[in-house]
Amino acid sequence: MKEVGQRSRSGEGRLLGLWRRLDAERRVALLEFAEFLAARGEAPRSARVSTLRPERETVVHAVRRLNGSYPMLDRAKLLLPVGDLLSQHLVDGREAVAVIHDLEAFYAAAYAAFLKSQ
Repeated sequence: MKEVGQRSRSGEGRLLGLWRRLDAERRVALLEFAEFLAARGEAPRSARVSTLRPERETVVHAVRRLNGSYPMLDRAKLLLPVGDLLSQHLVDGREAVAVIHDLEAFYAAAYAAFLKSQ
């Protein structure tokens, strides 16, 4: 068990070292990606919960909101398309509003397919 903890601390040190080498804009992108990864845990399979889109929202927060709004969807199936859209924003610099719009359309289509399969 001690070895796992040491690797964890070593990874934390590497991450901190990388963090310190990044400019402010890339630090924001790294935080958004880390939040995205942390938010992709399993969700309960319950009815759709409607949440309103805030006026100002980051792409990562939109993914969290949509995951909360569609807890019945299989996140493993969503991971690649959602990751692609997130990458378009973080790596390619695509506007957040456009990516969020596409995310909302994707989740709505996935939900429609889910309803058809029931």
